[in-house]
Amino acid sequence: MFKLKMLTLSSSRASLAWLVAILMLALATPAFANDTDKEDFEDTIHVVQRKPVLQKGRFDLTPRFGMSVNDSMYRHFKVGANANYHFTESFYVGALFDWYNFGETLGGPTGAFKASQNATGSISDAAVVNWSGGLELGYVPLVGKFAFAESFIIYYDFAISAGAEYIDSQSIALPASSGGPGGTVALTTRVFFNDWLALNLEVRDLIFSADLKGQQGALTNIVTVAAGLSFYLPTAFEYSQPEED
Repeated sequence: MFKLKMLTLSSSRASLAWLVAILMLALATPAFANDTDKEDFEDTIHVVQRKPVLQKGRFDLTPRFGMSVNDSMYRHFKVGANANYHFTESFYVGALFDWYNFGETLGGPTGAFKASQNATGSISDAAVVNWSGGLELGYVPLVGKFAFAESFIIYYDFAISAGAEYIDSQSIALPASSGGPGGTVALTTRVFFNDWLALNLEVRDLIFSADLKGQQGALTNIVTVAAGLSFYLPTAFEYSQPEED
C-alpha cells in the first residue's frame, strides 16, 4: 500500500515567519497582476498546448514481464499481455492474460520458506498461481509531462483499472490445480516515446480464493510489479479542428 506523508509546519517562530512570508507573497501577486495594463494583456498571444497523444478510438497491445512482491514464501514470475480499446480519452476496456507456471526454471519457494520448513520440521503452504485471464475497465485521471535532461519533454499518463479474472492455482503442499473467479485492481503509468509507443509500468493486485493445506477456499492475494511496451494501433492520429462560425 502507498502511504502519503504530509509535511507539518513547525511551531517555531522561524516556521511562522516563513508562513507569513508565503501568505504575503500570495496576496501580493494578484495585486501586482491587477496593475498590469489591460491593453498589454489583450495584445498578448496565449498558447494552449494540445494533448500530445490521443487515445480515443485506438487499441494498445502491451506485452509485459513481472514478479510478485508481497509473498515471502513463494516468488512468482509472470509473462503476459494486455489488449485495451480506448473508447474515450479517459476510459478504456481491456482483456488481459498472465502465465506464471515456469516449473523450477523461474520462481518457486523462497529461502524464507525453506528456512521455516527446516526450523519447524513441518510443511508450510502458500498459494501458487498457474495462469490468469479476464477483463477490466480502466480510467485515466491524469496526463502530465516532465523535462528530461533539460533537452526534451516526456509525456505520461496514469491509469486506474479494476476487473474480473479466472485464476488457475494450486499450493506448495497441494499440487493439484483448481480454478475459480477472482478480482484484480491495477495502477498503471505509460511514458510515451512517440505517437504509437510507450513504456508501461504496472502494479497489480490479484485477489482470489485458494485451497491450502488444512484450509479450503482461503482468501489470498498476489501483488505484482511489471514492465512492458505499449504498441498503439492505428499508429497515427489526427486532431479534430473546431468548426468555424
